[in-house]
Amino acid sequence: MYSLYRAIMAFSFEVKVPKALKSVKYTLAAVNGVFVITGFLLLIVGIVILVTYSEYDLLITRRFFTIPGFVIATGVIILLGSFLGFYGAITKQFYLIAAYCGLLVLVLIFEIAIVIVSYGLKNDATSAIRSPMLQTLQLYESRRDIAKIWDDLQMQFECCGVAGRFDYVSNRIPVSCCHIDYGTISPFECMTANAYPTGCASVLGEWLSYNAHVIAICALLALCLQVLLTAMAGWLAYRSKFEEIELES
Repeated sequence: MYSLYRAIMAFSFEVKVPKALKSVKYTLAAVNGVFVITGFLLLIVGIVILVTYSEYDLLITRRFFTIPGFVIATGVIILLGSFLGFYGAITKQFYLIAAYCGLLVLVLIFEIAIVIVSYGLKNDATSAIRSPMLQTLQLYESRRDIAKIWDDLQMQFECCGVAGRFDYVSNRIPVSCCHIDYGTISPFECMTANAYPTGCASVLGEWLSYNAHVIAICALLALCLQVLLTAMAGWLAYRSKFEEIELES
């Protein structure tokens, strides 16, 4: 077996490989550099979507905040774990590189979970928000903060009510449910005849589905890179432990 191993190694090094790729130090540093990029990608996407969701925090369930929070946590773990990768590249110690490989596997599992949960949430976003939207709509006239959220939602998405304009009493429809042309002079009355026909649950659900899809795509991209990085890190850990050929420092 030992002679076979030496023969395989001798054959593999007959192929001309750039010196940088023969070095555990430089190759691991390159792997870790890509690892850091995926961390920044997940961190930025998670923060942007979390801030965007916070605008409608009373209308959606906590489930929508869990995913971007998990994405942010994964990005932070990647950035913190990258220090282990760079230190392992400097020292070329097997146990440090092996620990780094374990971290890559852990992040890989996190990213798989993000992709699965994001696609699941993408498919049932509208049904998930219908209940909290109905509950808050009943408090529209009694709570100013809820009225502001609903007005902003209805004006931004050009929608009215949860399922439609008939969720309101015909003579008590908010002005935010209607389009007001420039130059309109008061009094302006918003009624079922001129209110937006589309319900806000459907358009907000589509918007949430789109954001969940963005998270899933970014996590899937990071996942594909992560598979390659994990395989390369495992190969480097093997070389640092078992390879007998002296590598350049």
